[in-house]
Amino acid sequence: MISECTLAEPITTPTAKIDIDEIVKTNVPMMRGSAARISSLLNDINVSSRNLTEAISYDPILTARILRLANSPIYSLQKNVSTLRQAIDVVGMKSIYEILIIGLAADSFAREIRDSDKGRKIWEHSLAVALLSRELGRLLGLRGTEEAFICGLLHDIGKILLLRADFGGYSMLLNEENETTMLQCETSCYGYTHAQIGSLVANRWGLPDGVCHTILNHHNPSQAEQFAVIAHLICAADMISNLNGFGVRDSTSEFPEETESTIMLNLSNEQMDIAWANTLDNIIEITNAFA
Repeated sequence: MISECTLAEPITTPTAKIDIDEIVKTNVPMMRGSAARISSLLNDINVSSRNLTEAISYDPILTARILRLANSPIYSLQKNVSTLRQAIDVVGMKSIYEILIIGLAADSFAREIRDSDKGRKIWEHSLAVALLSRELGRLLGLRGTEEAFICGLLHDIGKILLLRADFGGYSMLLNEENETTMLQCETSCYGYTHAQIGSLVANRWGLPDGVCHTILNHHNPSQAEQFAVIAHLICAADMISNLNGFGVRDSTSEFPEETESTIMLNLSNEQMDIAWANTLDNIIEITNAFA
C-alpha cells in the first residue's frame, strides 16, 4: 500500500481498523488550480515579479495573507505595504512558497484545527517546528536545509488525518504519556504510524522526496540516510517546541534537552534558547495570519 517515495514497508497488524490509502484519497485534496499555477511559477527561476503578482491576484485569500505578513513585525518594515507587488518584493518568493504550503495545509484541515483542541495544538506545534527548524539551520550555518520549513510544517500532518478518521479514539490515544508509547499504539490500532501517513500526504501534494523521507523518519532521524541532517533538525525542533509548551501534551518532562539529534547537530543549550527566542514572535504572527 505505501509505495510512493520508496517508503519503508508498512507495519501490519492482524486487524488494521482503517484503510490508509482510502483515507488519503478521500480526505486530502489535491492542490487547487490557482495554488498549483502559483506553485509552478515559483519553481520557475526566470519568473517575473509581474507574472507572479498577476497569478496571485486571482487568489484573494493568498493575497490577503501575503499582505498581512508583509506588514507584520516579521519583516520589520518602517512603512505600510499597500499593494500586492510591494508585498511580494518584501516577502520574497521563497517565503511566498512557504505561505502557499501553510495555506494549503491550513485550508485542508481547517475543521480539525478550528473545532478541536487537539487539532489546534497539533497545528500550532507544526508551525513552531517549521519556523524553529529553519532558524536552527540558519544559526548552525547548515547548508542544504532549504526544505526544513516544509518538513517541519508537515511532520505531524498524519496526526491530523488520524484525528479526522477516528476523532474519539485518536484523541484519547494522543493523551498517551510519551511519544514512543503513542507510536506503538498507532501501529497497534491502525497498522500505521502518523509518520507513514504523513509521507503519503506529502507525496500526494507532489512535494520532493526529501520532504517525504524526512516526515517518515522524524522520530528516527538516523534512518533518514541522505536526508539525515534535515531529519535531525526536525527532531530537535520538535523537542524544543514541546519543551516550550507548543505540543499536544501539557507535560513536557518527558523531553530531555540532550538527544541523539542535539548531539549530532552539536547543538548547545544556549543555541537552543537563542533559536527559540528568535522564533517565538514569528510563531505568533504566522498563527494569527492563518487563524
